[in-house]
Amino acid sequence: MNTLPNIISASRTAAALTMLFFPVFSSGFWVLYCWGGVSDMIDGRIARKLNAESELGSRVDSLSDLVFVICSAILMLPSINLPVWICLWTVVVGAVKLGTVIVGSTRNGKLSIPHSVTNRLTGFLLFCLPFAVVWFEVVIPAVVVCSVATISLLEDIDILLTTKSC
Repeated sequence: MNTLPNIISASRTAAALTMLFFPVFSSGFWVLYCWGGVSDMIDGRIARKLNAESELGSRVDSLSDLVFVICSAILMLPSINLPVWICLWTVVVGAVKLGTVIVGSTRNGKLSIPHSVTNRLTGFLLFCLPFAVVWFEVVIPAVVVCSVATISLLEDIDILLTTKSC
């Protein structure tokens, strides 16, 4: 039973890789994409409820998140006409975020990704972005996600600069 959260996290990786075999925004894509989001929301809660939190579980969850984001981006970015300035904003925020993870992880000797409210909100909004893009023009939802991600990044930098361990 203590492996259940890790199985759920790993299923997100399997869903993400399987998504690559479906056309973007097809029924199969949406089923797998939604499972990726749901699994991300429940794996940690189940781990805490079962008292099954572990370093391995945290790593499996983070790796699954990364694979899910990469596979989603591979599928969706060619289908979404993003303005160059939003692409640049995204790259800068992503690069600085990666830098904070590297610095924090080096400082702490283990993977360090703050699970702040703003990070969780950014993840949720990023997950919702494809739904918004289907119904709305891409710019406004993308600006909302990028704005919240920027605020989250500033919080990550503050945490990194003001604490000895993240």
